[in-house]
Amino acid sequence: MTLAAAAGVLYFYSMFLEARGRQMKKHITELERANAETLEELRQTKALLERELERSRELWPDVLDETGDLSRN
Repeated sequence: MTLAAAAGVLYFYSMFLEARGRQMKKHITELERANAETLEELRQTKALLERELERSRELWPDVLDETGDLSRN
């Protein structure tokens, strides 16, 4: 009888572990998707910042030339 009870406990524990494993796989999939979205957002932000930096570099010589400070150095 004790052996049957132990087998029952082990059976239900193994079912619990299988269900938990499925939950964890689903959670990992969701995290990977969120990671991919965040990575794409980071790439877009980096590209935007690079464009803004390039515009800033193009603008500063014009501003300095117009004021007469440090023009054509």
